[in-house]
Amino acid sequence: MLLRKIITSVKGLEDPEYPLLGPNLTGLYWFGLWQCGNKFRDGLFNFLHVCSLLFVVTEFIELYYMRNDLMKVLFNISVTALSLVSISKTVFFVLYLPYWRELVKNISKEENAALKSEDPVTKELMRNYTVYSRGITGSFWAVILLTNIVTITAPFLKYATVPIYREMIRNGTEPYPQILSSWFPFDKTKIPGYFVAVAVHIIMTTQGAGVVAVYDANAVAIMSFLKGQMMILRYKSQRIFGASNEIPRGEVLANIKECHRLHNFFLEQYSTFNSIISPVMFIYVLVCSIMICCSVVQLNMGEVTMSQKLWVIEFTTALAVQLFLYCWHSNEIAYESQGVDQGVYSSNWWRADVQVRRQVLLLAGKLSPSFILKAGPFTNFSMATFIDILKGSYSFYTLFTQMHENKE
Repeated sequence: MLLRKIITSVKGLEDPEYPLLGPNLTGLYWFGLWQCGNKFRDGLFNFLHVCSLLFVVTEFIELYYMRNDLMKVLFNISVTALSLVSISKTVFFVLYLPYWRELVKNISKEENAALKSEDPVTKELMRNYTVYSRGITGSFWAVILLTNIVTITAPFLKYATVPIYREMIRNGTEPYPQILSSWFPFDKTKIPGYFVAVAVHIIMTTQGAGVVAVYDANAVAIMSFLKGQMMILRYKSQRIFGASNEIPRGEVLANIKECHRLHNFFLEQYSTFNSIISPVMFIYVLVCSIMICCSVVQLNMGEVTMSQKLWVIEFTTALAVQLFLYCWHSNEIAYESQGVDQGVYSSNWWRADVQVRRQVLLLAGKLSPSFILKAGPFTNFSMATFIDILKGSYSFYTLFTQMHENKE
């Protein structure tokens, strides 16, 4: 029931010109990533992007100033790392915007052409991955929205619900509650500097969370599209020679040509998507690997309060879920691409003459390679990568626990 409501709400953002990516492009437009040529609006958002980059720099400066307090460093480096991922997505998306435009244009053109066809199976496969994409987009946006609200309101809820904490702030023994930890060229612990800092933190938190939500949802939608195209290609290769009734030789050759065209289309879109997303994913894998290990350290330190432990667990879970989304869908593309050539062998190839069989054999060889997305030059996005990161984190946890016990 909840999933249906989410899908229905996302459907309100659909655009007939972009059957799959309509809601995702709307989200990218909201946060200034999808720029449509309005110089004033694009200029304002580019200024906001530059300010976001500078803000991430101030977070690292603040970490440097608190370097002697390990607890503060470990607690604040989590948010700083997430800010680094968010700004990397912003910067690389804006830099690669012409490639994103071309990718979206090609996807929409292919989908609109398929919708005009009379093939019910192709339409059903398209509908399945579109509905799936809508569900993922709506659910992910809802989770990020809730996380953003909790992040902004949590420090002030403590102020509103704990009388002792309010008294300590009044007598100066505790500073005013801060949403994030960043450096400012003025005193952020006293009014009016405090109000300026809170306003900046709210804007940066909302913008960063929004960028993560729309970027990841858009990437997952495109990965669902690539998987769906592999399923459509396998179906078309199975029907090269028709179903139960034999079809003319000219139609068979036209079907083979269509399979070649669709496979070439997939190769082009896969190559473009992989090249523009790979740098961001490389940073993301590194940050996730390091931050999960840092979270392990925090959870095993006696000075950590229960509320801080809950925050660490929530943050680590969120990182793992985002990483899982990419690894799972990339793995799905690899799985579907491995079996595409089986569609050729499942067809009624025995009906063909020798010349056509040669064409079919060439097609089967072309369809045989599998494809998987890459996270930089060193690793792939797959479930094996995800499991390796978790195994490495668990090994680090075991080692740290034994070292901690021996020290005591």
